[in-house]
Amino acid sequence: MGFHVKNLINQIAQKQQAEILQMNAERNAGFFDTEMEKLNRWAENVKSSMEIELKELDKEIKCRKTEAKKILNLEEKVTAHRQIKEMEKKRNAMRLNLYQTQDEVDNRKERLIDEIEARLQQKVEKSELFTIRWKLI
Repeated sequence: MGFHVKNLINQIAQKQQAEILQMNAERNAGFFDTEMEKLNRWAENVKSSMEIELKELDKEIKCRKTEAKKILNLEEKVTAHRQIKEMEKKRNAMRLNLYQTQDEVDNRKERLIDEIEARLQQKVEKSELFTIRWKLI
């Protein structure tokens, strides 16, 4: 009789342990989805705003080049081209910044995945707190 009760208690304990692990997994999955969504939204917002700035700068550079062709005075023409070169440097720096930002997003995603993987490595410890013995009289 004692062996049957012990088996039953072990089955109940294993079932509860499985339920707790499942709850943790579901909570972590929700956390992961939420954080990944935040990262994706942030990345999309940053990328969109930077791309808009780049397009505006490209338009401005193109416009300045067209105007510079019309300048007859050589000194003014050189000054205009110097300004265009400065704008192109700014545009190149913005492109580099866009790539670096995308790399940073990828790094953050990698760290998030590592964190979730670490959470998945759950360790279960069992400790016997007390033992009950009884005797039928």
